[in-house]
Amino acid sequence: MKIFLTILLTLCINSAIFAADKKAKDEIDSIALATVLLKDGYYSRAHDALNNVDLEDAQLDKAQYYTLMGLVKSKLLQYEESNKNFYLAIQNGQSEKSIYIYIAQNSFKLQKYDEAVEALENARELVDKTPKLAALKAECFYRLKEYESALSTLKELNRLHPKYYDAYRQRFVYLVSLGLYQSALDDAEVYMKNAEPNEKVTLSFINALRKSKQTTKAIVLAENAHLMYSKNATITVLLASLYIDKDMIQAAADLFDQASLQDEKYIKDSSEMFRRAKEYIQALYKNSQILDSKEKYKQKIAIYLEFGNYEKVVSAKDALDRNGLLKEQNIMYALAYSYYMIGDFQSSEKYLKMITRSDLFQKAVELRKNMNKCKNNPWECTL
Repeated sequence: MKIFLTILLTLCINSAIFAADKKAKDEIDSIALATVLLKDGYYSRAHDALNNVDLEDAQLDKAQYYTLMGLVKSKLLQYEESNKNFYLAIQNGQSEKSIYIYIAQNSFKLQKYDEAVEALENARELVDKTPKLAALKAECFYRLKEYESALSTLKELNRLHPKYYDAYRQRFVYLVSLGLYQSALDDAEVYMKNAEPNEKVTLSFINALRKSKQTTKAIVLAENAHLMYSKNATITVLLASLYIDKDMIQAAADLFDQASLQDEKYIKDSSEMFRRAKEYIQALYKNSQILDSKEKYKQKIAIYLEFGNYEKVVSAKDALDRNGLLKEQNIMYALAYSYYMIGDFQSSEKYLKMITRSDLFQKAVELRKNMNKCKNNPWECTL
């Protein structure tokens, strides 16, 4: 709100010039000096200059002094002291309404939202002319849990400034928190259509609806966003994730495929989604593009197991060994199970003996039972 600082400083400068004319030429005018120092960003020095002012001086313009001290204290992050000085300025005749804007901002930073609202009410004409001030007032009401007042403030802001689309974005957050999801979606669509939002803002809309378990409404926004930002892999993946939430695995797989073309870090995810969609040829094709050989083989084994190509798992044993994967319990069990499924019980037992992890150990016990059945009673064997 630099415009309001400019207004107050202009008043102080004009008063300082007038006061300086009354002083002797060799006398330092501390208020004039403080005004210049404040304007140039030397806040501590401005504070020191004001401390040299004689408050008992009959010619002192106290409204000007306390206004300056309030501004300096605010710049020094002393918000409580700043407001005390601003109110002293008002008591001593300061009539410039912009002083209430600083009081409101200080009160907001102090989390005294009711005092911020009161200050903004005292500068209603400025608030009506300045959308960001109306938005600040709405935020104060929201934090005070006066939700109706927050929403009505934004509604009035829409009326006075119909092209201030940030109000729709702000109200979206409030409506989602209140569970008014359809109204929130409507506001998001207005914002996205008119405000030319960036990807970050768009993602925040979609994630807010998703977090509130409004998956269908989130998909509506995500599909629009996907059209707007067709080359943004993050949005593509978010839409895919929403489809996964709805168990639409094939649609999600196709989107992950797109994302993998936009950003190679999604290649593994793309392969996994094709596996889940039971498109094994596509899954293996995407898997072949993975550069990390360990990750590639771990996923490839999962794909082979998924569609029952146990011979391929067994034939990959040497490659698994070269990549240090035979030390992993999951891979050991996958090999043991694959040997079992092709009827090589001796090789299966070799890897079952290496399994120590509790959850896999129990599976190994069951596998041994089945192998014994196959050996002793072939007609009961179920591979």
